[in-house]
Amino acid sequence: MKELILLLQADIDIQQAYERYEDYQKGRGVLFMQQLDVVLGLLKRHPESGARYAHPYRRMLMRDFPFGVFYDVQPTRIVVVTITDLRQNPSVIHRKVFGPA
Repeated sequence: MKELILLLQADIDIQQAYERYEDYQKGRGVLFMQQLDVVLGLLKRHPESGARYAHPYRRMLMRDFPFGVFYDVQPTRIVVVTITDLRQNPSVIHRKVFGPA
């Protein structure tokens, strides 16, 4: 099984989403984290199952939350670059995945 690496941006995304959901409704952030654990577990077991986003990245959707996990499958590891709300302008999502031009 490949090693799963979360980049700093992905860690920041997780913390911000958790806080936003907890502020909205107590316990909702915990549900977000549980669903994220399910997605990351699936990602580790079946890294090629996420839809192709733009080379070399793939995207896996989260159930019950409007978030996508964007990642790159490398020979020995899976690198998660961002976990972002998909209700944004596509150009904003693209910049989060690829970084500034």
